[in-house]
Amino acid sequence: MQNIKEMKDELARECHSIEDVRDMLKNLFKDTLQEIFEAEMDEHLDHHKHSNQGDKSI
Repeated sequence: MQNIKEMKDELARECHSIEDVRDMLKNLFKDTLQEIFEAEMDEHLDHHKHSNQGDKSI
């Protein structure tokens, strides 16, 4: 994982306009939310997969 300074340096090298910064931050935010969502779903589905609740219950 990159540290904050490395990320800042990469932004400064690769972004030449406000639109470049906006697009990069938009993608970073989207990708981060996607990873969080997938981790939550994995945890949720794994929890239910190993749960005995409801198995052969009346």
